[in-house]
Amino acid sequence: MEKRVILPADEFPHYDQAIEWWYFNGFLEGKSKYAFMTCLFKANKDKVNLKFLKIPVKNIYFSHSLLFNLTTGKIEKEVLPFVIVSEDSFKREDLFINYFSPIRKNFYNYEISRNKELLRIKTSYFDLQAKSRKVPLLEGGKGFIELGPKSTYYFSYPNLQAEGYIGKEFVKGKIWHDKQWSEQGFMKDSWLWFSIQLPNNTEIVCFDYKGKKMASILYPNNKQKEAPVTFKPLGKKWVSKKTKLKYHLEWEIKIDDFIIKTKPILKECEMNFGFLNYWEGPIEVNVNGVKAQGFMEYLAEGKPSRLLNLIDKEKGLLEKIKYYRTN
Repeated sequence: MEKRVILPADEFPHYDQAIEWWYFNGFLEGKSKYAFMTCLFKANKDKVNLKFLKIPVKNIYFSHSLLFNLTTGKIEKEVLPFVIVSEDSFKREDLFINYFSPIRKNFYNYEISRNKELLRIKTSYFDLQAKSRKVPLLEGGKGFIELGPKSTYYFSYPNLQAEGYIGKEFVKGKIWHDKQWSEQGFMKDSWLWFSIQLPNNTEIVCFDYKGKKMASILYPNNKQKEAPVTFKPLGKKWVSKKTKLKYHLEWEIKIDDFIIKTKPILKECEMNFGFLNYWEGPIEVNVNGVKAQGFMEYLAEGKPSRLLNLIDKEKGLLEKIKYYRTN
């Protein structure tokens, strides 16, 4: 059987996989200018080497979110190490995920759902509805990529027009959506990844996964092309004050006739979650002299940070999870 993405079926979860995620980033504008990232992860705790988590469920969910106020420079981060998915999630004809965190001080429901052409993305920071202006991009041509000893299924909606609210402020803009899953975990890996949206409605995704480099381009006419890519770091590394990890934040990327230069809009964009310490943030992009917008994710190699301490700190967390699963 050919390995490829089939939509809309593959918007739903794949329970035989080790790791899976629904990821969004974007740029929004209201009275202020914003950028954001949010991602819901599903992991098989045995397949991703989290057997020490004595939780009475096979699959665990967790969520990371960032909100950048580009007008003021303020960065808000929310790392939810465990979230509980509602009983009615994944039971509708279209994708529907409703989830919440048992360790938040105040209850809040999060949502990722589809109603025909509209996607809804709701977090504690914003509530958005988005509609794709183009066909999905299937990374690698068919949405299946061999990464040496590992492989992954991967597709994107790279051009979503969105509107909604950040608090009570009406905003609108362009966002990006990735969906990815794999039979192997990524806990001890490292990678460099970019999503780039040009003003002429050309979108580019490119990455370097432990030496495996790939780029996919979706042109304005919906034609997709796979191309080789090179990455060259520019300038000095930025050092995280929290973890002391070092990150190259400025890059030159070459893809066919595209010469792309990037630099961060804000530098303090490191996210910390257990085994994962990564830089994720909005970037200024110049493509052949044309300004574009994009995001960079950089998972640097380094030691695990604080997952065990985090679990110890959240007293009663496992009891809460067990209660919600049995009541």
